[in-house]
Amino acid sequence: MISQTIKDALAPCGLNCEKCFAHVNGNIRKHSIGLKAALGNFDVYAKRFETMLDQPIFKHYPEFKKMLDYFALENCKGCRNEQCKLFKECGVRACHQEKQLEYCFLCDEFPCSKTNFDKQLYERWVLLNKKIQKDSIDVFYEKSQSRPRYV
Repeated sequence: MISQTIKDALAPCGLNCEKCFAHVNGNIRKHSIGLKAALGNFDVYAKRFETMLDQPIFKHYPEFKKMLDYFALENCKGCRNEQCKLFKECGVRACHQEKQLEYCFLCDEFPCSKTNFDKQLYERWVLLNKKIQKDSIDVFYEKSQSRPRYV
């Protein structure tokens, strides 16, 4: 039996939703909020540092801040709780709900062409599901906790 913790974290496709930058409880969001708090009103200082330190990199701070703001505001609850907010054309969730299978590797049709993934994500999807088959869902989940999402 798969624990609720693992089900909440791992989408039916095998990706760890909690590792996604958009996940409401993910580390990327938490760290972004923390970094925003630590930087405070850095806008004023970024302009100063560009001149004082002769570091033109600081002129890019407004773009960096926009990205940081975006990471801090995302609030997806994971693919098992709602339609993916990032990949609206994902075919996995609908198939998962129709077939009532916890993960794609459990399906007789795996691997299939229903995902709507691009080539890179498709290859990663196949690889993740094969790892789950080989290692078990518990071992795969534990390993996913220490790996970055975006590899």
